[in-house]
Amino acid sequence: MKLVAYCWLNANRQDDHAADLDAQRAAVAAFARWNNGEVVAEYIEPVWDKRPTWPRLAEAIAHAQEVQGTLVVARLDRLVRNGAFTGSLNQSGVEFVCCDNPLANRATIHILAALAEDETKRISDHTKAMLRAAKERGVKLGSAREGHWDGREDRRREGARKGLPVAVQAAAKARMEKAAEAYSGLLPRIAAMRDEERLTLAEIAKRLNAEGHHTRAGLPFTATMILRLLKRAGTTNPQPTAPLPVPPVDFSDLPLFRLATTGPA
Repeated sequence: MKLVAYCWLNANRQDDHAADLDAQRAAVAAFARWNNGEVVAEYIEPVWDKRPTWPRLAEAIAHAQEVQGTLVVARLDRLVRNGAFTGSLNQSGVEFVCCDNPLANRATIHILAALAEDETKRISDHTKAMLRAAKERGVKLGSAREGHWDGREDRRREGARKGLPVAVQAAAKARMEKAAEAYSGLLPRIAAMRDEERLTLAEIAKRLNAEGHHTRAGLPFTATMILRLLKRAGTTNPQPTAPLPVPPVDFSDLPLFRLATTGPA
């Protein structure tokens, strides 16, 4: 029986990974000993929270398929809550076992993943409810706790100095994006009323209000609001049009014109 070992390490923690890796290797060795198996390869993957891809897992699965062996996951643990991880295992078609969860296999992994996801949601909801209740009782949370910044005032000031401009810019950008999305259907019509019908900003606002349109805040449109929308869309200047024709003027009957052309009598 050929076995391909897959171990993972929590990259979010800064402690020594040697003991964790030794424990996983010991679990794989014990499984191989009990099942008369041979570990032909080992793959170790650093794991971050909500990791989008699993390159070492893909290599381990391919290796197990190549040797027609079994993939041995040393420690399933919290990875069962990661849909990308369990999906990769389930869709690979390779046989696998988990040393810390004998019930995990191709037939049950999706059930375990659903149960783990439900458990995670319940824990999150319970934690939010507890924090909300504490806040209602007047308990200060997070950095507002008394003594939280004692001895770290300089870090607080530095964070505020760096973070405030970034937060302001991000908030302004988010507002502009939401406004652009909310008025995307009206902008072409507003531009047409201005460029084709030659309506003023006040007339455009009056027509939109008459048709039942309103701003995101539920207020009627104004000329200032129309101008802001056009500025955000980059169409504040009307489309150029051809100049109006100027009729010819006959100056020959004017006394000054005749004096300039014929000279004094």
